[in-house]
Order: sequence, then C-alpha cells, then structure tokens
Amino acid sequence: MAIDARTVKTRIADKARAMGFAASGVARAQGAGEREGLARFLEDGRAGDMAWMRDARDVRGRPEAIWPAARSVIVLGASYAPAGDPLAPLADPARAAIALYALRRDYHDVLKKRLKVLARWIAETFACEVRVFVDTAPVMEKPLASRAGIGWQGKHTNLVSREFGSWLLLCEIFTTLALPPDTP
Repeated sequence: MAIDARTVKTRIADKARAMGFAASGVARAQGAGEREGLARFLEDGRAGDMAWMRDARDVRGRPEAIWPAARSVIVLGASYAPAGDPLAPLADPARAAIALYALRRDYHDVLKKRLKVLARWIAETFACEVRVFVDTAPVMEKPLASRAGIGWQGKHTNLVSREFGSWLLLCEIFTTLALPPDTP
C-alpha cells in the first residue's frame, strides 16, 4: 500500500526530531534564484580569496546539478545554542572567546554520522535513493534552508530561525522522493 507524500514527510520530520535535529524542512531540488545572487556576489568581488566559491559556480545553487536524480532536499538544522549567556566570556579579557560551535567536536563528523543513519532509514523505509551533505559539496545551504522554511538569511548572511535564532548548523539529505516543499 502506497503512503502519500505528506505522510512520508511527516514521518521523516518526526524521525529527525527523535534523532536530535532541531529543525527540518523540505525544498524542491531545482534551484530557485540562488544562482543570480551568487553571480552578483562574485561579480562584486565579495568572495575575496574564497576561490572555491568561484570554482563551483556552475553547480552551486543548483541541487539538480549536484545530483540530477534528486527531486527533494530535506534540510536539517542542529542547534548549538549555549545553555547560558553566550557573551559571558567577553567579560574576562584574559579569556579567549571563539565561536561556540568550535568548542565542541567537529560538527561535520558529528552531523554526518547522524545524517547517514537518518538517510539509511529513509532509503530503507521508503525505497528511495539518498545522498547526504554536511558542508561538503557546493550546496548553498542557507538559501536552501530558507526555501525549506527553516528561517531566512539575515543581513549578517547567517540563517535566522524564529525558534533557534542563528544557532543552527545545517545539513542536507538529497533524495529521489518527491516530497511537498515547505513554505519559505
């Protein structure tokens, strides 16, 4: 018996939450204007010495160019919000202050491991193909997360979520499932 796409999407979101992902949303795998913004960004010289942005410009912003079989992208966010005041270290000039996500284990390793478990469950449960990305491919994660309804890109260029602020690390599962996209 076939399960409708909305039920599949709900089951995936529930499983993601149970695995510790704070946010999830779905976007279509076809690009939606991200490339125009990237082109302006590059033309204005705002990439500085980040040659990797220019090198993959033909693929970046086009999930379908990364994997043509992909129909949907499941975007997930893991919260790294501090338990206390994030500005407290600044009060002690003898103490260094670094990005909070850098105080923990490398998020690439932690999230990729969890993401692979979730992706394997999705592939086995819904008979589809999947690919996972944690900052490891030319995926424009923040615009994609915005399209998936997780938040919006602020002036500081970070993703902002109503629920989690700017405290989300992003990762994606590309899938051959045709899931209903969320509203940006």
